[in-house]
Amino acid sequence: MALRLIKILPPNGFDDPKSLINEDDIVDSWIDRSESEEDRVVVNLLAEVELTEKILGELESRFAGRDDYRVILLPISATLPSKTEEEESEEDQKNRKAEKEKDDERVSRISREELYEEIKKVVDFSWVYLVLIALSCVVAANGLIRDNAAMVIGAMVIAPILGPNVGLALATTLGDKALLKRSMKSIFYGFTLGISLSVLMGLLIEIDPSVSEISSRTVVSYADIALGLAAGVAGCLSFTRGISAAVIGVMVAVALLPPMVATGLLLGSGMYEMAYGAGLLTVTYIICINLAGVLTFLLQGIKPHSFIEQREGEELSRYAILIWVSLLILLSVIIYFEFL
Repeated sequence: MALRLIKILPPNGFDDPKSLINEDDIVDSWIDRSESEEDRVVVNLLAEVELTEKILGELESRFAGRDDYRVILLPISATLPSKTEEEESEEDQKNRKAEKEKDDERVSRISREELYEEIKKVVDFSWVYLVLIALSCVVAANGLIRDNAAMVIGAMVIAPILGPNVGLALATTLGDKALLKRSMKSIFYGFTLGISLSVLMGLLIEIDPSVSEISSRTVVSYADIALGLAAGVAGCLSFTRGISAAVIGVMVAVALLPPMVATGLLLGSGMYEMAYGAGLLTVTYIICINLAGVLTFLLQGIKPHSFIEQREGEELSRYAILIWVSLLILLSVIIYFEFL
């Protein structure tokens, strides 16, 4: 059972801190009082991660229109004493099961607020992001040219491709235009840098298009659509479940990085027909990953706070799904006539 510590700093003069504690939603609670400020208190709630979104939503409604309070959400590695289900009585287990069945606001993921902050950290455009993109492209290009799978895998490990794509999916789900702009900026500059470096290496280095690491990335099939969709679902689930996205990031990089670099190398070498196939494969993965990401977030019940934001988010999500599905259908038709 994953736990989170919610620290609530109510507005100054708030005289009923106990009213912020709902015993049905928490594992434990306690109140700290400031020694320097008599009226300042900190309400601490220990809650299961699946209920943090409900608790945060209630607090936001409670303090609506005020900006003189603070809520801090912290992950918990372990607590003592621990109480496992085996140690609970049969009656306790029945009550817990009934509570879970009745509680419609329990979600099998981290809270929307925690998810947003986690994704925002890996979306922000920076020089480190560009350096990692450049390094991963150089390593991947060497692996493709030398037909060395180990080098290609090494490039996938350092490629920061997952964050911006998941950020784009979350932004379209929430209708968050600021996150949408940051995600698209990172994706645009990242792919522009990657393609440019690859084209430059294709101009300077002799390319053998018959090596398997390159030739295998110049043909698109329906299996690649399945891979892209799987990568998108896995990437989003890695964030919503609060687990490490490192391994999943490699999976997404498997889909995006090699065909993108192969496209640039082949363009630089003047092999335009093969470059077209590699470019089409890259676009296929981009579409599938983002479509799967939006659908995954929607199916997990991730939505904006207010009614107005919900309307904007639903509208943007519909447009995004319509665009991605239309492009995917178009690509499927192209695959059918050109590669099958």
